[in-house]
Amino acid sequence: MQRTHHKFQSATNLRNGSLEQSSIAPLGTRQIASVPMQSEVSALLREKLELHGQLFEAAQVQRKLSGPRELHCGDFEFASEVFAARYLSGDFTMLLQDDSRVTATLGDIAGKGIAAGMWFTNLAGLLQSYGGPESDPSLTAAEINRRLCSLRPGAPFVTVFLAQVDCRVGALKYCNAGHFPPILLRADGRTELLETGGPLLGAIEGAAYKSGQVMLEPGDTVVAYSDGLLECRDASGEEFGQERVMTVARQSLKYSAHAVLLLLLAAVQDFANGTLLCDDVSVTVIQRCPEGFAA
Repeated sequence: MQRTHHKFQSATNLRNGSLEQSSIAPLGTRQIASVPMQSEVSALLREKLELHGQLFEAAQVQRKLSGPRELHCGDFEFASEVFAARYLSGDFTMLLQDDSRVTATLGDIAGKGIAAGMWFTNLAGLLQSYGGPESDPSLTAAEINRRLCSLRPGAPFVTVFLAQVDCRVGALKYCNAGHFPPILLRADGRTELLETGGPLLGAIEGAAYKSGQVMLEPGDTVVAYSDGLLECRDASGEEFGQERVMTVARQSLKYSAHAVLLLLLAAVQDFANGTLLCDDVSVTVIQRCPEGFAA
């Protein structure tokens, strides 16, 4: 009887010991495993911070290559801005000045983020090589199209509005390569769309491009923008649209080019009311100041 009781007690202790050991072992394993896990998390956090730092530096390179955000030449004012939906922007603007001539470019590289941002450096180089103040915008578009087509299938499609302004006489020569047509708002409230040009760049090898020309009189304003501005949505999903762009531009005629740009961006921000950008947004404003106007 005692021997049986001893066996029963030993079996109970063994089972209890096994249970205790099985319940403690995973906890001990987790405690041991937590040390390398914490180290891995710390390493990932460091990599994330380094990546953010590198992306910030890349964004600054984009900004540097774009030239100034504001430019004054004679009685003309130029203002531009780009907001990226993700780290780097596929939208781009450039302002280049040579004496009394200014080349203003606004474009949109297909895609978003890092890949589109990397292609911008290539476009910036091509624009500086072929888009000088003395070059014809249509020839610049044709040459860039040729170069992009030669890099297919890797190269993206690009829409671009190229404008060359002779600030002495007020002549604006332009080529619209597949971009949303900029709005020319006359001082008396009339509007025109700058549509002359050709297809988007990188799509059709050997595509033909044309240049259009308009005369800007005192008080006239040109507003160029990307699809990200038009397609900015409010909480209900409604888009900002071209009509709202025209309305804001008309209401801003008495202000400087920079003020027009800020008022337009503020209107978009109020319209979105906290809704996140789904695409990059870029705007360029070209204005011939009214006579006697002080910026």
